[in-house]
Formats: sequence, structure tokens, C-alpha cells
Amino acid sequence: MDRNEWYRAGEDIREQVQQAVDTGNFTDLGKNIGDTVNETINRTMREVGRTVGTVGESVNRAVNGVGNGIGRAVESVGESISQASGVLGKSAGYGAPGGFGGSAGQAPVSPYAASPLYKRPNKRPDTRLFQSTPKGTVSGVMCMGAGFGMMGISGLALIGSIGEMVLYSKSVIPVIISGIFTAAGLWLGCHGSRLSGRAKRYKRYVGMVKDKLYCSIQEMAQRTGKSERFIVKDLRQMIHLGMFKQAHLDRKETCLIASDAMYDQYMLVQKDYEEQQRRLEREKLEGERKKQERERLGGAAEVIEEGKSYVRLIRQCNDEIPGEKMSDKLDRLELLVTRIFDQVEKEPELAPELRKMLSFYLPTTKKLLEAYRDLDAQKLDLSNVAQTKKEIESAVDNINGAFEKFLDELFREKAWDIQSDISVLHTMMKQDGLL
Repeated sequence: MDRNEWYRAGEDIREQVQQAVDTGNFTDLGKNIGDTVNETINRTMREVGRTVGTVGESVNRAVNGVGNGIGRAVESVGESISQASGVLGKSAGYGAPGGFGGSAGQAPVSPYAASPLYKRPNKRPDTRLFQSTPKGTVSGVMCMGAGFGMMGISGLALIGSIGEMVLYSKSVIPVIISGIFTAAGLWLGCHGSRLSGRAKRYKRYVGMVKDKLYCSIQEMAQRTGKSERFIVKDLRQMIHLGMFKQAHLDRKETCLIASDAMYDQYMLVQKDYEEQQRRLEREKLEGERKKQERERLGGAAEVIEEGKSYVRLIRQCNDEIPGEKMSDKLDRLELLVTRIFDQVEKEPELAPELRKMLSFYLPTTKKLLEAYRDLDAQKLDLSNVAQTKKEIESAVDNINGAFEKFLDELFREKAWDIQSDISVLHTMMKQDGLL
């Protein structure tokens, strides 16, 4: 068969595709391409069949199957484009008086209301957030048609070139060229298929998210039958390409958020949640620390906690009593009591020695300070009040003196222990000849 037949067939297919694009009618495109391809294949196979006999018949059946498959695929794609074109057609006259919407004063009616793909305006995706025609809707179909068409024609040329090379020892160059074009057509067709598939998935994603403006990745995976990992990767690419105009994935990539305003709201909620989690973690750590401290202190923990409550009371009374003289005494008292219980916290074995202080001295001190505070709050210049306040001040001095001696005794025992350790160390060093 003359090679010009292949060129004429390719030219016919190109003209058919161009005509379909110009008119917007893709309905018969697949059938026409299939007929052209089958006719060319049949002529080729008849000639090859005369040469190679039964081998040619087998090749003819295989290639006929390929041609029919290509025709059906392109026909299906053409129908999809035709339907999409019907919905996305011109609407310049919509709603104008005398236009698609009817006469003036009447509610406009969409010319596409009868279409099964029609959606009411308030149900359509917000164009500020979503692309009305996603990338790949048209280009994907065009790439598929051109790629698979070129693959089919080049594949036939490849078969013919191989036959000529085998039967007539022709040059291998036509085989290489035909193989390159066949591979290029296959790549272009697969690329178009990916673009078209992504556009279809995008429309499904928009359908899930357009009402609430958010949707979990898990729900998307369940409704599409894809893995969550695939969904996340797919959404990232769509966001990068601008198909989702304002969309974001949350920090853990478990949810798609379709608008900037909702994402800002999510970030505020997320910030509050994280702060609450940090606070709970701090409280948990503090609780564990206190638990460990109570276990270390044993019975001394209760004594120390009671002592700290008296320290808080002394500080409160000091804040409420304005006199500087009494304030100095209370400062001293607070310091002494604080140091006593700090020492017990370091040495829990001292706790039993504080029982007398907790059972008598501190409760009595509490009563005296509360009485002084109440008398001072009366603001009465009476002799009995003044005398009572002086007696309480004197009692506080005595209490301070007693607490000073108690604290001194605590440190004296510690000093004796240190002196004993030094004495033992000195004796051992002397025995070892180090002194």
C-alpha cells in the first residue's frame, strides 16, 4: 500500500477533530474517526494479507480490535465534551428583556433549566472559591483524542513497516520513526486521560465541600474509593494549580477547608485548643510532681501543707494591717515560719518536732493576728483597744523569739552532725598518715 494513504488518513482525522472543535458538536467524532481508521486498516491488511497469508489475517483481527477500541473511547469522550459544552454555552442574553429570560417584568428562566446537569444558581459552587471549568476539562479530552489517534495511526504504520522489513528486508528507519510516534501518541493520550480524570475528581471534591466549605479527608476517601494518602496528594496539586482558589489543608492534613475566612477561624480554634492542651500538660506534670513529692515526704507532707496555710494567713493579715511597726513584726514572723517549714521539706524526719508548734503556737498566733486585724479595722481611739493591740504586739515579739530559738535548734543539730562528720574525717585522715 502507498504510504500516502497513511498521510491522507491522518489528514482526514485532523480535519474531523478541527470541525468538531469549531462547531462544538463532538457526538459523531468517535464514529467518524473509527470509520476512517478501520477503513485504512482494512485496506492495509488486505494488502499485507495477500503477502503473508494467515499471519496477515491474525494481525488484521488484532488491529481491528484496536481501532474499534479507539473509536469507542474517542466517541465516549466526545459525548462528555458535548454535554459539558451544552451547560457551559453562551449566556450573554440570560435574564435580559426579550432575551433568554423572557419579557421584562418576568422572572428570568435559565435556558439550561431542562438539562439534567443544570443546577440552580444558589446551588452552584462559589466562583470566588472554585474554578467553574477546572483545568484539564477540555485540554485533557483534546490530548486524549490527538494522542490515541496518533498512536493508532502510527501503530498501523509501525506494523506495516515491520512487515516490510521482515518480508522485503526494507530499512529499519521507518520502524524506528513509527515506533517513536506511537510512543509519543501513547504518552499524550495517557497524559490527557490523567488531566481529564483529575478534572472529574475535582468536580467530585467540590460537590463534597461546596456547602459546608470543609470536608474531612477520611470522608472524601470513603466516597471516592481512593486512599487518604492519594486524596491529600491530589488536593495539594489542585491547590497548587489554583483549582481551589482559597483552599487549605489543616495542620494534620485531615481536613480540606475551602475558604480563607473559615481557615482563619480554624486557626483561632486550633490556637485555643493547643493552648488548652499545653495547660493540661502543665497541670498533669505539676500533679505528677506533687504526687512524687508527697510520696517522698510521706507523713511530713500534711505537716508542711498545714504550715504553708499559716504562712498565707500571716501574709494576708500583714496586708490588711497598715501599721509599720506591726508590719515589721509580721514580716519577721512570716520569714521564720517559712524557713522552718522549708527545712522540714528538706528533712522530712523533722516533722514530728513540729507537732507542738502546729497544735498550739500557730493556732494561737492565728487567733491573735485575726483579733488585732479586727481591732485595727474599727478605727476607734479607745484606751482598751490600744492596750489590747499593745499586748498582741508584745505576744508576737515573744512568738518570734520562740520561733527563732526553734529554728536555731534545728540548725544546731545540723551543725553538730557536720562537726561529727568533720571529726571522723580528720581521724581517718590522721590514721592513714595524710595529716
